[in-house]
Amino acid sequence: MLRAVIFDLDGTLYESRRFPLRLILSDPLHISYLGAERKARKQLRDRHFASMHDYYEALFSTMGKGSGKRALKSREWFYSRYMPNQVRIIRDSFGAREGVKGMLRQLRDRGYRIALLSDYSFVQEKLAACGLSASDFDAVWESPALGGLKPLREVFLKACEALCVQPGEALMVGDKADTDGGALAAGLSFIRIASSEKSRASSSPAELSPGPRFARPIEPLASATMLWSEFLRYCDSLPALSARKVPINF
Repeated sequence: MLRAVIFDLDGTLYESRRFPLRLILSDPLHISYLGAERKARKQLRDRHFASMHDYYEALFSTMGKGSGKRALKSREWFYSRYMPNQVRIIRDSFGAREGVKGMLRQLRDRGYRIALLSDYSFVQEKLAACGLSASDFDAVWESPALGGLKPLREVFLKACEALCVQPGEALMVGDKADTDGGALAAGLSFIRIASSEKSRASSSPAELSPGPRFARPIEPLASATMLWSEFLRYCDSLPALSARKVPINF
């Protein structure tokens, strides 16, 4: 039985089409840093880290290619330009998807644990830019605080442990099968939010494409691709759970 829903942030709770282009245009003189950051994240994606501090040390070191000076400049760019630019773009050009706040409230009122799991920092600031806050969730995490980046299996398992649910009782909702979809290997169900019909049509054959009439709660280990409007209808179909007040572990 489904008892918890874990959401990705970027591209999931807000529409992010052309976001990379907007980032480039917001800081064209530092485009090399943007490329280095993307490449470093891919290199670190499957590594486990003992702490969030260890992850960011590895990120900036990888971006700096072994040079302490370049690593320091990468750190300065990340915190003073890159992440603030992301927040500004979300605030000025996107905002939360239609119905997000009501959907979150509805799920919590029905007894589901609701969490946010993002690979990026500045989560609180991004939520505010969307018109949301940490109080809309039972738990909010940067994935490095749980051991690394998605799709690392341990990240999803720690999230489930903190929410006091078994992996088979949890659903991960995100826009990227290669990262958020790592939840499947940890035993969670996964729904990928497609940005358009064309995007949904390009889904892996292993993914279900339920269509507008999809309403039944998905079974454990199931995978589906939905448009946002379909996901809202799916949430409407979820039954209320019997009340149980178990404290979150984190």
